[in-house]
Amino acid sequence: SRGWDLFRSYAELFGQFGFGGYLWISFLVSVLTVIVTLLFAVPGAYAVARLRFPGRAPVSRSILLIYMVPMIVLALPIYIAFSVTGLRNSILGIVLIYPVTTIPVALYMLQGYFRGLPAEIEEAGLMDGLGRLRVIWKITLPLSMPALASVSLYVFMIAWNEFLLAFMLLDDPSKFTLTRGIASLNSSEIPRQHLMAGAVIATVPIMALFLGLERFMTRGLTAGSVKG
Repeated sequence: SRGWDLFRSYAELFGQFGFGGYLWISFLVSVLTVIVTLLFAVPGAYAVARLRFPGRAPVSRSILLIYMVPMIVLALPIYIAFSVTGLRNSILGIVLIYPVTTIPVALYMLQGYFRGLPAEIEEAGLMDGLGRLRVIWKITLPLSMPALASVSLYVFMIAWNEFLLAFMLLDDPSKFTLTRGIASLNSSEIPRQHLMAGAVIATVPIMALFLGLERFMTRGLTAGSVKG
């Protein structure tokens, strides 16, 4: 192909293969995964980093133990459980299972950042009469925006690129994520250039998101927060 014919595969993917729907579903699932992950990871990481309770050290060291178990080992139990509960072949099921793979790494990343924040700032807030939850909301989270942005981007990338669970749990083309939709192009009846075009479509949004958040992630919001 020459000239504008090089882009014909992209037009056919959106016009004939429903890639617009795949993009929307992947975006929705990834955003929901980020939200659910942060809702669990932020309080969990803060508790491990700041609070004192029995077993804190073992909990902190064992956060990433889940990654010692290959996902392929869990594939059959997940498939059976989701089939029995009716969650297989549903967007809800995907949104429920994705955070299971992202919460541990988010906990690990955030607890290290929380430990690096000056404790004096939080102690000053507590002395001024703020409760622990208000200290987290008004002081810790604003200072942690670079870490939250980094974790959100990483979790978004994991959910966006996840393939095994989507391939195993989704059968209805109207509910395919982008990776599942690209896998459906791997057929002798579909031109090979369509598969390559699908890979480009999956890559460009992540690249644009990373480049857009790069400056924000590297900016130190804690500079000058402690004086004296």
